[in-house]
Amino acid sequence: MISSPNENDKRLVSRLRNDDVEAFDAIFQKYSDKLFRFSFSLLKNEEDSKEIVQEVFFRIWNKRHEIDSSKSFKSYLFTISYNLIIDQLRLKLKEQQYRKFLQSYFNANSDEIENKVDFESLIKKLEIVVEELPNKRKQIYKLSREKGYSHKEIAEELGLSVKTIENQINLSLKHLKLRLGRDVLPLLLFFAVFS
Repeated sequence: MISSPNENDKRLVSRLRNDDVEAFDAIFQKYSDKLFRFSFSLLKNEEDSKEIVQEVFFRIWNKRHEIDSSKSFKSYLFTISYNLIIDQLRLKLKEQQYRKFLQSYFNANSDEIENKVDFESLIKKLEIVVEELPNKRKQIYKLSREKGYSHKEIAEELGLSVKTIENQINLSLKHLKLRLGRDVLPLLLFFAVFS
């Protein structure tokens, strides 16, 4: 009797849960191309799609002991992949909104800004002032503003409450406003709106 694909997956998952590297390799061989095509169909970017596949299998290995072998492993894989793709798309949307915002602001205020300071020096000033933040606050700020993590995601990663994260972000923004003054107010407003 020929075993079904689900039965085959169940055996592989059972071996994987027992730290069997060959089972992990077999799962990778079976699903990596499918996950890549799925990711590429949504992201339209080869490098990003490869990163999604790597992250999926990184998570599979790290959470191998928690995988429920009674449920569809294929669905589990594609759910992880889908969630990572959505996170990636959100981050890209945030970056696009950021670029559009800056472009429209600087176009609308080009004369005023050229007289004050150019964009590159604004970014350099911002980076210098961010480095002045206390270590934990700086880490929280960077996860929020540079990596696009939500307050909840930061709280989970650092083992802190969402309220603590919100307070630290607010303290960071106050510090930046105090140190940078009006020069970077548009940037700070953008960060406040899209956080």
